[in-house]
Amino acid sequence: MIKSKVTNNLSSLILGIIYSFTISLYINPNNNNRMLIPLFFIIPLAIFFSKIINELPNKFNNLSKNNKILILIFSFLSCILYKVIFISYKNYLLPYPTIVKYSIKLFMFLLLFTSFLIFFIELLQFEIEVNHKDISKKRILIYAIPFILLGIFYLLSFYPGVMTADSMNQWNQISKGVYYDSNPVVHTLFTYLITRVWYSPAAVVIVQVIIMSIMIGYCMYNFERLGVDKKILYLIILAMALNPVNGIMFVTLWKDIIYSGFILLFTMLIINIVITNNEWIYNRKNLIYFILCSLGVVLFRHNGLVPLFGTLVILIVSNIKKSKPYIITFVSVLVVFLLIKGPIYSLIGIEPASSSEAFGIPTQQIAAVIKNNGYLNEDQLKKASEIMPLNSWSENYMPGNVDYIKFHKDFKVDKLMEDKMAFLKLWAGACIQNPKIAFDSYLSQTAIGWSVKGYVNWGSREILPNSLGLKQTVLSNSLTKVGNKFLNLTQKPDLQYFFWKPAFQMFFILLFGFLAILRNGAKTILVILPVLLNAATIFIATPAQDFRYLYANTLVCLIPIVFSFIKIDRLKIDIPTVPKDTSKK
Repeated sequence: MIKSKVTNNLSSLILGIIYSFTISLYINPNNNNRMLIPLFFIIPLAIFFSKIINELPNKFNNLSKNNKILILIFSFLSCILYKVIFISYKNYLLPYPTIVKYSIKLFMFLLLFTSFLIFFIELLQFEIEVNHKDISKKRILIYAIPFILLGIFYLLSFYPGVMTADSMNQWNQISKGVYYDSNPVVHTLFTYLITRVWYSPAAVVIVQVIIMSIMIGYCMYNFERLGVDKKILYLIILAMALNPVNGIMFVTLWKDIIYSGFILLFTMLIINIVITNNEWIYNRKNLIYFILCSLGVVLFRHNGLVPLFGTLVILIVSNIKKSKPYIITFVSVLVVFLLIKGPIYSLIGIEPASSSEAFGIPTQQIAAVIKNNGYLNEDQLKKASEIMPLNSWSENYMPGNVDYIKFHKDFKVDKLMEDKMAFLKLWAGACIQNPKIAFDSYLSQTAIGWSVKGYVNWGSREILPNSLGLKQTVLSNSLTKVGNKFLNLTQKPDLQYFFWKPAFQMFFILLFGFLAILRNGAKTILVILPVLLNAATIFIATPAQDFRYLYANTLVCLIPIVFSFIKIDRLKIDIPTVPKDTSKK
């Protein structure tokens, strides 16, 4: 026993020394103190490794066979995700010999892998003690009040709200009575109805704040019904309500805001389905709620089709014997969607959205090839020049943002649309002939979805100059100053990725999604599926690095974290189901 303890302590000390210098060399390869700094970390790291050596093997052995395999896989995947999302591709280790560089990278990977292993094993020891209970629906309002106050504060600070080009586009449609589907018409008509009561952006903001607050309030109410400690829920409310990002988003007139709220609500309804093993949705009233929420997802943003129908398909496939409510939802939403997009749009003369929006990534990749003098044959160059002069392609290419090209006066979108197959052929050829340039351009264009590096467009705090007489009014210099101070703080270089980089939140959504699977099985992946599929649309078609496209990440982030600690089979569920018809007996 003594010999074993000495061996463990000696091993811990050696590992402490190795990792003290490894971390220092990795973080500060060119720092003059890189050999002195590690001396301060040897003892703490030695204690850390001693704890691992003494405790980790026993805790790992206590896991089920299935979880032993999964925890190794998830720890490895977490390392990859961490590397992709947080670590720059710039090689800071260039000054070192090759063997030293690879040794440092290997040791860092092992440290990271072990850290995630410990993370999952330790958190599996903690479970939220839950018991289903009936509570008053007034609790929804109580949880909503902090967000209503948040919205009021930011509305008074930036009165009567924030409006960008998209917002002004919709307001123009309302003022002229001519509608087209570049922004979802359902949201434009939603805005129109509100302005019949009060023709001001402030009216839309107030309704938006109330809707978003109630959605968040319902999520907290739902967790309380499951018996989650109110102290935990109050902490979540505090964290969300003090986040200035939520404040400015609540008072910005974008369809993305309420759409993100529907993604949040849809996630919580999926939690109800998962924890009750589908029983929740067999209540007729709950099924109606589910269908209405699903309609909100598909009608308030064009890309809502992917998270909604993708999730429904997985629900149907994974619950074949209990798939009826999901098939009903799928068919109902599809019928309503097609009726709105077809006969109803035709009846009221709404112009459909141009499919040119879907060509953002191909356009960027072609521009990148031209900009970087990649190879294009004569026919390809001719086709590209018919859409836009070659020098304009090159001069207006901006990695991560296609707007500089698609809104340029020389860009002939009609030429692109009249022969889309020829354009796609040009794009495919450009990518095949110049794979590195095309891939780098793709990574730049989709960076908001997978990296905390690079720039992000966090939106505005103003109303875009316009001819409609809409402008901001400073109601209180003090309030506006405080509001700007909070927002400026979130945009500091060292803090902005906490607030404005959706990949940061996605990392934790995935991390705690893994934890939920370890605790409750594979079906719990359904809980994070809507937000994952919403993020996946960025990798299919995104015009720019706009935070609003993935604002749902910020709203949803804390929900999977709480859910990951709930042990489903310990819940005492009492969800009313559809009564069986016994009249024939």
